[in-house]
Amino acid sequence: MRFLSRKMPVFLSLFFLIWIFDIRAESAQKASNKAVTVKILKSSTTDVLFGETAKKGRIFIVLETEWENIHPKQKVEEDKLEGKTDRTMGVGALAGRKKKTETEYIDADVAYMVEKLYDHAYCIADGLAYSLHQLTGAAPQGIALREPFMIAKQGEKRKAALVYAIPEKAENLCFQFLDYEYGHILLPVKGRMEEAKRSGLPPGNVLDRIESPLVTIAAHSFHCQKSYDGEEAPEGWEYAVVHLSGKSLSGQTVKDIVQIEPTEYTWALMDGGYLYYAVGGSITEEGMIRFAPEIFQYQHIAFLVPESGQIRQLGIRLRNNVFLLDLTDEDPTELPEPRARHRDSDVMEVMLFDVKEENSFVIVDLGIQSLAASGIEIQRKAQFQLVVDDKKIVLDNSATDRLYHRPPEPFIVPPKTFVRFELAYESEDPPSSLYFRGYRSEATLNFHAVESPSRRGEIE
Repeated sequence: MRFLSRKMPVFLSLFFLIWIFDIRAESAQKASNKAVTVKILKSSTTDVLFGETAKKGRIFIVLETEWENIHPKQKVEEDKLEGKTDRTMGVGALAGRKKKTETEYIDADVAYMVEKLYDHAYCIADGLAYSLHQLTGAAPQGIALREPFMIAKQGEKRKAALVYAIPEKAENLCFQFLDYEYGHILLPVKGRMEEAKRSGLPPGNVLDRIESPLVTIAAHSFHCQKSYDGEEAPEGWEYAVVHLSGKSLSGQTVKDIVQIEPTEYTWALMDGGYLYYAVGGSITEEGMIRFAPEIFQYQHIAFLVPESGQIRQLGIRLRNNVFLLDLTDEDPTELPEPRARHRDSDVMEVMLFDVKEENSFVIVDLGIQSLAASGIEIQRKAQFQLVVDDKKIVLDNSATDRLYHRPPEPFIVPPKTFVRFELAYESEDPPSSLYFRGYRSEATLNFHAVESPSRRGEIE
């Protein structure tokens, strides 16, 4: 997880227009802070922009804007101006000219600069904020989202077209520009601005909500589908997509954007205690989901999960704090009583639930309860070995990865969290125990208390 402090906004042209809100230049919507004036000259929407089709349920909107530097000039010592010309050709002192005794000042322009437009310019649609789309930089006059945007002199103007992908049924839109130094700017685009921004609460149906000193996040809904981002789920699997909104609370006077790497810091918890890390989401080029300050921002996270399972909770790790959002009202099924267990000091407790046979493989059903304040990295092959006739057998990676309840990848147990998983070992002979090597100790989990391994078909 990373935290960024914010800075500031862009220009484009359009194809395949469906409808246009045309705000004529003489009556253009505009607003100012202490350093810049922003006008919205025209708003346009389209299904297809520069050869890219908007995703289902979305539409591209382009805000054609004009920015003017109105920062007051500042008095600067003439001698300190960068690139000052020596009008004496270097002989002033030799000619016996008197040295100046008074400092001379001149009025100098103050450049208005935004380090990254992506961090500051948002379209707000029916209570949710949407970041600039990557197509912002695709037009002939496009500007890169993550490069400085500057207006050098007072009175200088610069046009920028801002591209967003928003819900196609959005009724109330406004433009928000965050500037913590000179003041925020809010401009209406369509419908009622107060309805666009709303109350600052997460909009719509909320399944559950968490709040930390860094961020507040609400879960709105989830659904399952057979493909995601152009990838088909393997047979027996599906993608669960969880829809969220969140708002950064990090920082004091200046709020920070909160970024979370979903594939390492978010997971879906399924009935039975099984954990599946995210495989993607509405991420940036750096692979992050992000939450801006001031207003809730929409995001989604995708998980590859077994079709037969039931998602119960969404887990999110913020630093070393773990938060769980309930996704259903149903109570999870109770875990079976462990047949054997071992506590590895203050690090974790390992539990053995069951042992089964599948063709020539032995499947061991295990659980780990983290006792640590930080994440625990597990090396499944080195730390869990099957014991057969006093011989240790390492797990079969390929067979384990084909299991529906395989360990999470990477195998990191979040702080104070329970994870259940299965491991596969190839063995024709019956095993007697499972050897476990922990961080503080090692142990042998005896199978004598477990019923004889039952056969349940083959690993496909």
